[in-house]
Amino acid sequence: MTQTNIDRFDEVAAKVLTAVYERFPEPINLDPNTIGMIEETPELTAYGEFIYSEGWIELDSFIHWTAKWLAEEGYLAERRASVYTLSATGFKSMKHVAQPEIGSETLGDKIKHASAEGASATTSKLMDQFLSIGATVLTKTMGID
Repeated sequence: MTQTNIDRFDEVAAKVLTAVYERFPEPINLDPNTIGMIEETPELTAYGEFIYSEGWIELDSFIHWTAKWLAEEGYLAERRASVYTLSATGFKSMKHVAQPEIGSETLGDKIKHASAEGASATTSKLMDQFLSIGATVLTKTMGID
Protein backbone atom coordinates (compact mmCIF):
# COMPACT_ATOMS: atom_id res chain seq x y z
CA MET A 1 0.00 0.00 0.00
CA THR A 2 1.31 3.43 -0.91
CA GLN A 3 1.83 5.94 1.89
CA THR A 4 -0.43 8.99 1.64
CA ASN A 5 0.91 12.49 2.12
CA ILE A 6 -0.94 12.72 5.46
CA ASP A 7 0.60 9.42 6.63
CA ARG A 8 3.99 10.73 5.61
CA PHE A 9 3.34 14.00 7.44
CA ASP A 10 2.46 12.08 10.60
CA GLU A 11 5.65 10.02 10.34
CA VAL A 12 7.92 13.01 9.66
CA ALA A 13 6.19 15.27 12.22
CA ALA A 14 6.60 12.57 14.89
CA LYS A 15 10.34 12.34 14.12
CA VAL A 16 10.69 16.15 14.13
CA LEU A 17 8.84 16.50 17.44
CA THR A 18 10.86 13.68 19.02
CA ALA A 19 14.13 15.30 17.96
CA VAL A 20 13.28 18.76 19.30
CA TYR A 21 11.74 17.31 22.49
CA GLU A 22 14.87 15.29 23.26
CA ARG A 23 17.09 18.38 22.85
CA PHE A 24 14.72 20.94 24.42
CA PRO A 25 15.36 23.84 25.00
CA GLU A 26 18.35 23.77 22.62
CA PRO A 27 17.36 24.69 19.06
CA ILE A 28 18.47 22.11 16.49
CA ASN A 29 18.92 21.99 12.74
CA LEU A 30 16.33 19.67 11.22
CA ASP A 31 17.37 17.39 8.39
CA PRO A 32 16.99 13.66 7.62
CA ASN A 33 20.12 12.78 9.61
CA THR A 34 19.29 14.77 12.77
CA ILE A 35 15.76 13.39 13.03
CA GLY A 36 16.94 9.83 12.43
CA MET A 37 15.19 9.06 9.15
CA ILE A 38 18.30 8.60 6.97
CA GLU A 39 21.91 8.10 7.94
CA GLU A 40 23.73 9.52 4.96
CA THR A 41 27.20 10.97 4.73
CA PRO A 42 27.33 13.36 1.80
CA GLU A 43 30.10 13.40 -0.75
CA LEU A 44 32.39 16.40 -0.62
CA THR A 45 33.35 18.05 -3.89
CA ALA A 46 36.73 19.60 -4.64
CA TYR A 47 35.02 22.96 -4.03
CA GLY A 48 33.97 22.01 -0.50
CA GLU A 49 30.29 21.55 -1.37
CA PHE A 50 28.23 18.66 -0.05
CA ILE A 51 26.39 16.37 -2.45
CA TYR A 52 23.41 14.44 -1.08
CA SER A 53 21.32 11.75 -2.75
CA GLU A 54 18.02 12.69 -4.43
CA GLY A 55 16.14 10.78 -1.72
CA TRP A 56 17.86 12.76 1.03
CA ILE A 57 17.17 16.07 -0.72
CA GLU A 58 13.49 15.22 -1.26
CA LEU A 59 13.04 14.10 2.36
CA ASP A 60 14.86 17.22 3.59
CA SER A 61 12.37 19.36 1.68
CA PHE A 62 9.43 17.49 3.22
CA ILE A 63 10.96 17.92 6.69
CA HIS A 64 11.38 21.64 6.00
CA TRP A 65 7.72 22.13 5.04
CA THR A 66 6.51 19.96 7.93
CA ALA A 67 8.53 21.99 10.43
CA LYS A 68 7.39 25.27 8.82
CA TRP A 69 3.76 24.23 9.19
CA LEU A 70 4.27 23.13 12.81
CA ALA A 71 5.92 26.51 13.52
CA GLU A 72 3.19 28.50 11.77
CA GLU A 73 0.56 26.66 13.82
CA GLY A 74 2.39 27.42 17.07
CA TYR A 75 3.94 24.05 17.95
CA LEU A 76 7.55 24.88 17.06
CA ALA A 77 9.62 28.06 17.26
CA GLU A 78 11.96 28.73 14.34
CA ARG A 79 15.14 30.37 15.62
CA ARG A 80 16.75 30.72 12.18
CA ALA A 81 16.49 28.88 8.85
CA SER A 82 15.81 25.18 9.55
CA VAL A 83 16.74 25.58 13.25
CA TYR A 84 13.84 24.86 15.59
CA THR A 85 12.86 24.22 19.18
CA LEU A 86 9.51 23.49 20.77
CA SER A 87 7.28 26.46 21.46
CA ALA A 88 5.55 26.69 24.84
CA THR A 89 2.47 25.08 23.26
CA GLY A 90 4.52 22.28 21.70
CA PHE A 91 6.35 21.64 24.98
CA LYS A 92 3.11 21.53 27.01
CA SER A 93 1.58 19.17 24.45
CA MET A 94 4.59 16.81 24.48
CA LYS A 95 4.62 16.79 28.31
CA HIS A 96 0.91 15.96 28.48
CA VAL A 97 -0.03 12.84 30.45
CA ALA A 98 -3.48 11.61 29.40
CA GLN A 99 -4.32 9.55 32.48
CA PRO A 100 -1.89 10.24 35.34
CA GLU A 101 -3.68 7.73 37.57
CA ILE A 102 -2.59 4.83 35.33
CA GLY A 103 0.88 5.95 34.33
CA SER A 104 3.25 8.83 33.86
CA GLU A 105 4.28 8.28 30.24
CA THR A 106 4.09 11.61 28.42
CA LEU A 107 2.66 12.06 24.96
CA GLY A 108 6.21 12.90 23.81
CA ASP A 109 7.43 9.52 25.08
CA LYS A 110 4.54 7.72 23.36
CA ILE A 111 5.25 9.50 20.06
CA LYS A 112 8.95 8.65 20.36
CA HIS A 113 8.28 4.95 20.99
CA ALA A 114 5.63 4.58 18.26
CA SER A 115 7.82 6.41 15.75
CA ALA A 116 10.89 4.32 16.61
CA GLU A 117 8.91 1.09 16.27
CA GLY A 118 7.46 2.13 12.91
CA ALA A 119 3.90 1.80 14.22
CA SER A 120 2.31 4.11 11.65
CA ALA A 121 -1.32 3.71 12.79
CA THR A 122 -0.36 4.44 16.39
CA THR A 123 1.88 7.33 15.33
CA SER A 124 -0.98 8.82 13.32
CA LYS A 125 -3.37 8.61 16.30
CA LEU A 126 -0.77 10.14 18.60
CA MET A 127 -0.16 12.99 16.15
CA ASP A 128 -3.92 13.67 16.10
CA GLN A 129 -3.85 13.74 19.90
CA PHE A 130 -0.81 16.07 19.92
CA LEU A 131 -2.46 18.54 17.52
CA SER A 132 -5.72 18.42 19.48
CA ILE A 133 -4.00 19.08 22.82
CA GLY A 134 -2.00 21.89 21.25
CA ALA A 135 -5.14 23.48 19.83
CA THR A 136 -6.71 23.38 23.31
CA VAL A 137 -3.63 24.97 24.86
CA LEU A 138 -3.58 27.68 22.15
CA THR A 139 -7.26 28.56 22.57
CA LYS A 140 -6.93 28.76 26.37
CA THR A 141 -3.89 31.03 25.93
CA MET A 142 -6.00 33.32 23.75
CA GLY A 143 -8.85 33.29 26.31
CA ILE A 144 -11.19 31.21 24.14
CA ASP A 145 -12.84 28.27 25.91
